[in-house]
Amino acid sequence: MNAKVRVLLIGGALGALIGALAGWIYYQSSVTVDESGQEVVPAPSPAAGVKLGIGLLGLMRMLTGD
Repeated sequence: MNAKVRVLLIGGALGALIGALAGWIYYQSSVTVDESGQEVVPAPSPAAGVKLGIGLLGLMRMLTGD
């Protein structure tokens, strides 16, 4: 296995783990129970999505050294 494939596989696995952790944290912080006993997780607001995207772009710039 060459270095490019190895880096892509490791990066993909780390990205999946970080994404799963982020989803779990979001679930834990925002789940509510309605009157029928069902769990409800509200969708993030568009402003929160933009903030997240900008933060991720900044993180990627830091990691790549640009």
